[in-house]
Amino acid sequence: MAVYLFDQMEEFSDELFKRSLMLLPDERQQKATAYRQKLDQKLSVLGYVLLNYGLKNEYGISEKLRFCYSAKGKPYLSDYPQIHFNLSHCKNGVICAIHTSDVGVDIETVAAYDGQLAEYVCNEQELKLINKSDNKALAFTKIWTKKESLMKKTGAGLRDDLKTIESIDSEAITLVDPDEAYVFSITGMSLAELGLRTERFRA
Repeated sequence: MAVYLFDQMEEFSDELFKRSLMLLPDERQQKATAYRQKLDQKLSVLGYVLLNYGLKNEYGISEKLRFCYSAKGKPYLSDYPQIHFNLSHCKNGVICAIHTSDVGVDIETVAAYDGQLAEYVCNEQELKLINKSDNKALAFTKIWTKKESLMKKTGAGLRDDLKTIESIDSEAITLVDPDEAYVFSITGMSLAELGLRTERFRA
């Protein structure tokens, strides 16, 4: 079990992107290059690079990966269904979690606080927590990533009833970038597991 994080986007040059793209299966190459923005293309490729890197580190798996999808659309490795993984990215970086059981991860940039969005997403307890905070944007991003990671663990994806996804006292673990530029949450790992096996990936 491990978590791999890449947050040095300026190091992922166009040349490195091109070389990395060639490592992807045709399906994943097409998915990555379908994005209009170059940053989104890079983030998509980096997710696959981190997954490959992690699988080689954890299990010695180095061949090109084949993906299948659950009924809810969550991807899994067709040749290694016992290995669970989850990916997420924002403009600040990419994160990949690999585990022996279901896992969900979400990373988000800390953006300006949007009160209307918070009202739509958060339940009464969560809104109270945000309103007590000195940094509402950060508090909201923590709650949002918790909810996302909880849903991604089961493969449920985004739902209309986000208020019913309880983030307070949930199993989700949240960590904040030292510069408070981004937040990520992980569901399906204990704090001890996360602390022992978190690695920053460098290009």
